[in-house]
Amino acid sequence: MGAGTVTATGVAPRLGTSLRLAFVLCVLALVGAAGWAYRAGGMDGVLPVAVLGGAVLTAAVMVDYRLGVWMLPFAVLLSPEFGAGVVRARVEDVLLPVVLLGWVVHVAGTREAWARTPVSGLVLVLLLSGLVSTSLGILRGTIPQPPLGFFFLFKRIQYLLLFFLALQVARDRHGGRWMVAALLAGFAVTALVGLHQRMTFGPEFIVSGVRPGERATFAAVLVFLTSVCLGMAVTLRPWPQRVALLAVALVAAVPLLYTYSRGAYVGMVAALAFLGLRRSRALLVALALLVLFASAVLPAEVHERASSVAVVFGAPERTTQSWAARLGAWHMVVGQMVSQPLVGYGMGSLPLGWIDNELIKELYYGGVVGLALYVLVLVGLWRVGAEVARRAPEAWMRAFGWGFLGGYVGAMVQGITATNLTAIRSAGVFWLTAGVVAGLYVASREAGAQERQA
Repeated sequence: MGAGTVTATGVAPRLGTSLRLAFVLCVLALVGAAGWAYRAGGMDGVLPVAVLGGAVLTAAVMVDYRLGVWMLPFAVLLSPEFGAGVVRARVEDVLLPVVLLGWVVHVAGTREAWARTPVSGLVLVLLLSGLVSTSLGILRGTIPQPPLGFFFLFKRIQYLLLFFLALQVARDRHGGRWMVAALLAGFAVTALVGLHQRMTFGPEFIVSGVRPGERATFAAVLVFLTSVCLGMAVTLRPWPQRVALLAVALVAAVPLLYTYSRGAYVGMVAALAFLGLRRSRALLVALALLVLFASAVLPAEVHERASSVAVVFGAPERTTQSWAARLGAWHMVVGQMVSQPLVGYGMGSLPLGWIDNELIKELYYGGVVGLALYVLVLVGLWRVGAEVARRAPEAWMRAFGWGFLGGYVGAMVQGITATNLTAIRSAGVFWLTAGVVAGLYVASREAGAQERQA
């Protein structure tokens, strides 16, 4: 037992640190080589470097699967899409199976147990419910394109794998710290991509991130990452950390304005109000000043877009065309639920653009059963995040918990008029972050148990 303990706590960390350093150097070298090859020979020159990079990555992940998990935030946030039509491939579609295989190798060698949280079982039941409703939908013919239904189901499996892999890595404080660092680094790069687009193309360009036409999804990502960074900034005490997090949030706020997404504006206001009420009155003051002096502070085109939100509540007869279309679609969808109330019509029975509301979408796809399970999972994630925010043993853990809660509020409010927890990029980052918070929940519980035993 003693020798095993020395190996686990002494040699393994040194090996892990050396491996991570070597991996980072290899990645930087490959990125540099890819850039040079692209300038010299275009995409044809990049292909051999990409193959070599894939081989290096696969080998490293087989040694330590956490290296691949730490790369997932960058793949989810920044990957372009390849292919055409509804079914497209992204970098995480290739990376995730490699990481999963690395985790299987890790478990086979270490016999590591599966981390348990209050939501883990519910997540698996939700996945099973989706499988049942989609299978029945294909058999009944309520899913006109069965491949689309399986694609939607595959994406849900992918999101939940992101959740469980992040949970496994973040279940100890060391892995959790690296996971939080990877997410924040991915957030910073994403914010800079949006700022670059705004500065390069001007106010007439609708900022959409790395994929053109992804305005609403990119807005959801920016709301979430801005809320996480602000929640951490108003919780942490060291000024260098607060300044860095505020800088990322402010950089992200600029492209967020120029997504021209009204749902994102409302979601961001809700997140600011929550964090202001629970963590920092300064945010409430800033929010109040922004609302009072919006016409003077905001660019004219952004102020005009944001002002149209008030029309929905103050003058329904002048409601916007997009809001009227949403109301009509919701009314139609809810009316159709009389025919399939329990298990719904199956995933992919209607395209996402038809049902711009997360809960109504779940009701239509999975029926009352699917919606109930979905709500239970969301409530469970909130309780786990609140536990970390209030009782985690270290300040950075509590800060990340509050950041997640702020992002959660923003995402839920934006989800009233969007399917931001289903759209690939915004859903991926939400479930990945939720997995990290769940891992920190496990780490906090284990730390508390060790203190009680001592």
